[in-house]
Amino acid sequence: MLTASVLHLSSIFSKHCQNTRLLDLKTECDYILPMNLRIVFNGKRLTKRAKLTRALATLSLLTLLAACRASAPQAMLEDYAARMSTVLDTEINLSLTQAALTLPAFPAKRERLLQTTELRENLWDVLDFRQCDMLQLISERNSSLGKVMQPSQKMRYELRFIKTLQNCRETLKAIENPDDTQLAFQSRLEEIYQTKRDNLSLEVWNGIYGSNEIDQHFKVGKPPLPLTADNNGHVQQAFEQLAELATLSKFDAITLPVWLDKVEAPYEVMHRSEFGSHLLSSLSMMTQTLDRTAAAIEERLKRKPFCFPDHQPPHAKTLNNVFHKYYAGKVQPYMAVIQRQGKPWFVLHDNLMSQLPAPSAMQNYQQQVVGVSVKNSLWGQWVQARKRHTNAWQKILGQCNMMPGASDRR
Repeated sequence: MLTASVLHLSSIFSKHCQNTRLLDLKTECDYILPMNLRIVFNGKRLTKRAKLTRALATLSLLTLLAACRASAPQAMLEDYAARMSTVLDTEINLSLTQAALTLPAFPAKRERLLQTTELRENLWDVLDFRQCDMLQLISERNSSLGKVMQPSQKMRYELRFIKTLQNCRETLKAIENPDDTQLAFQSRLEEIYQTKRDNLSLEVWNGIYGSNEIDQHFKVGKPPLPLTADNNGHVQQAFEQLAELATLSKFDAITLPVWLDKVEAPYEVMHRSEFGSHLLSSLSMMTQTLDRTAAAIEERLKRKPFCFPDHQPPHAKTLNNVFHKYYAGKVQPYMAVIQRQGKPWFVLHDNLMSQLPAPSAMQNYQQQVVGVSVKNSLWGQWVQARKRHTNAWQKILGQCNMMPGASDRR
């Protein structure tokens, strides 16, 4: 997809920098000359400096194309509902933009973070950890950067710390006839290990749902997914990598994944995508369309039969055309895109929020949005709307003896 980025026009020799994560230590900067404009597509300069008018004309065209593409699913759903309203002679009022805007808001970061227990040791006690080669690891946490670790890096540190503690425990247990000093250190080590172990699931939660990147996937009011399936496998894979750490936090013996030193990689993928936000908008729009269209079919059948035995009125042919050309031909393929891409994403987050100790604000959000087994969650409403819509079509097509034998699959 072509995306255009226009850097500040009003500033003379202005500088635009887009910072990525602090720990990546990367910046993307650009300079602009007066009355000139640089257009960047996907981070690559495709055009040379041009006159402002020509650049603005190009930008206007790109903006129009982007807007058309973004609104294509919404336009398709509104067109389908309008055609059904006409053939049923029943009003169908959609408010798809409002549906996407009224989704439950993702809790603020302060409501997502969990309080963890911080351990404090004096210098002489810390020196005892020399026998476990842990001084360098401990110094990382006490450095200037270590004191302001982002949740992802703090999670990585705690996983490494526990793994090193496990190795230290084994080393101490292997000592024959330990003296009192060694026994005292071993006892203190067990206390530290237990505290860190109890904290680990909280640290993993903070590392995943306390990150800034997670916001990209739960924003309200973003455009829906495109009509044709984009390849969002890399986004799902990034979340699955982090889900490994949630599973790992439940084990007594920890084996660190080989990719842990590159833990920022999945966050970078999350940072560059808004897949989840687009998915939420698609679900809300599609759910409303299916639900209200089904209600219109049900209302129409209650008023009087749409078809009579051995008689198909002219509007039955129109209904059949709408079914095959617009529902089966356009709406159903988009439903398949939502189901295929959305189900793994929702299941993953529902499992993570159940597996880890989610704070109360996130538990409420899980019930309202991502709970796949919750009847009134966003996903639950989508499942119910699909079934209701399918049943309504089966009733009206069956009455007209036009059933194609299709069945809804979950």
